[in-house]
Amino acid sequence: MQEENTKKTYTDVMFNTSAPYDNPYQGQDRRVLFVCSAGILRSATAARIYAKKYNARAAGSCSYALIPVTKELLLWAKQVVFVNEENYQDVAKNFDLDTFPCYIKVLNIPDNYEHMHPELIQHFIEQYEPLE
Repeated sequence: MQEENTKKTYTDVMFNTSAPYDNPYQGQDRRVLFVCSAGILRSATAARIYAKKYNARAAGSCSYALIPVTKELLLWAKQVVFVNEENYQDVAKNFDLDTFPCYIKVLNIPDNYEHMHPELIQHFIEQYEPLE
């Protein structure tokens, strides 16, 4: 009997891992990663307003971000929401986003609001339709 080639590629191992991305201690809520430039104003606002419904996190697309987007965050998320096209393009320069098993949404929110500004919150309400 011939032995099958069972050697796994890095991608196989990466996408078939269960820890820490699917551990039972983080609950069953949808994991949503919001991404803006620095991860402290727009995406942090979104993470805060959607935290009651989702397991939400904020990250930044730029090198100066408080919490930069990483491979681990992209693997963790079931949905990644970029606040604008520029943030999407910044991340796409470093990662082949088509290879990550998450749904991607790009909004059109300018970078001119303070954290939790009422107009910023309204932009998220109008533009972000969460997955059910």
